[in-house]
Amino acid sequence: MIAAYALCGFAHVASLAIVDGGTAALVPHRTKDRTAVGLRALAAATLACPMTAAVAGTCYTGSTVLFGR
Repeated sequence: MIAAYALCGFAHVASLAIVDGGTAALVPHRTKDRTAVGLRALAAATLACPMTAAVAGTCYTGSTVLFGR
């Protein structure tokens, strides 16, 4: 479960390309700024996925509410 939280996120180049393409249509003259912000956002998203897994790891008890174990 913790590995799923660590690996499943939007921290990949394809989502960065989608965001950059969307903002390129809105502000085409700010290419350099978009690139710098996009790379920082990709780095932040890459760090956010393991942090989510760390929080899930602290809350994990091995039992589930749904199955009553």
